[in-house]
Amino acid sequence: MEELNIKQLAIINAVIECQSAALAAQKLNISPSAISYTLNQARKFTGQQLFTRTAKGLKANPEVYALQKKYQQISSLNSSRSDFIITTYSPIEMILSQHLYKMMGQTETTSLRFITMDSNEDNRLIKLKHREVDIDIGGRLPDDKSIVCARYLHSDVRVLVNKAHPTIGNSFSLDDWQQNQHLRWRRDVGSIADMVDGLKSSASLMASRVTAYESANLLTLAAICSRSPHIMLMPEIFIPSLQKIFPVKHFRLPDSHSLTFDCHLHYHRSMAASISQLAIFDAFHQGRANI
Repeated sequence: MEELNIKQLAIINAVIECQSAALAAQKLNISPSAISYTLNQARKFTGQQLFTRTAKGLKANPEVYALQKKYQQISSLNSSRSDFIITTYSPIEMILSQHLYKMMGQTETTSLRFITMDSNEDNRLIKLKHREVDIDIGGRLPDDKSIVCARYLHSDVRVLVNKAHPTIGNSFSLDDWQQNQHLRWRRDVGSIADMVDGLKSSASLMASRVTAYESANLLTLAAICSRSPHIMLMPEIFIPSLQKIFPVKHFRLPDSHSLTFDCHLHYHRSMAASISQLAIFDAFHQGRANI
C-alpha cells in the first residue's frame, strides 16, 4: 500500500495524545469509524500492532512513535500550509490544477496532491468518509450524511477527431461513426451510467462501435486521437482546453443522437470552509474552462 499521508498521521498522533479513539474522533471532528479505518491501514503499512487496549485506554506501542515523529516533522514544515488530496478525471485535474495555481499565485500556503480515482463508487465513498481523500470530483456517489455532494459540471458529449483525419472533413455522419475505430474511456459500468445520460436511447449507436483502444485516462485517449484516425467521445466542456494542446476537432453525435455528461463534487462536511476558500467552481466558467 501507499505511504501513510499527513491526514492519517494526524489521526495516529491524536490517538496517541488522547489515548482514546473516541476522544481523538471528537478532537478531529471525524467519525470513530474513520479512526478505526486509519489504525487498520497503519497496521497493514507497518506490519505492527500500534496500540494496546488497557483499562486506562489505548496505550501506544513503541513502533507508533516513529509515525508520530514523522507527523511532527511534516507538520512543523507545513505549519502554514493547507494540504488537499484530490481525486478526479485527468482533464479536470489538468484544468483545475492550472486554475488553482493561477488563483494562489506563487504562494506556498496550499499543497495539492492529485491521486488516481478508484473505479468503484463504494471505495471512493469510503476514502472520503475516512479522510484518505479530501475532494472527489466524478460521477455522483451514493448519499451519505457525512459527505456533501454538489453538481459540478454539466456538458453535452461530442465526437473528438484528429484535425487532419484522412476521411472526416467538415461534417460527421453515421457512416463515419461506423467505419472508424473508436477509443473507449474505460470506467466501471455503474460509474458511466451515473455520469452520462442518454446511453439507453443511444444503445444501438454505442453497440455499433468497433473499439481500438481502451484507457481509464481521457488525456491519454485524446493524445492518441490527435495522432491517429481513431475517434472518441469527449465532454464538450473539456474540448477548448484540449484544443490548446492537441490538433483535434469535434462534431455532434450522428443521426440526432444526444449524450450529456454530469459530474459532481464530493467532500466531507468538515471541509466546507476549505472548499469555499479554494473556489473550485470558478475553474469552469459558463461551460468553458477558465485557463
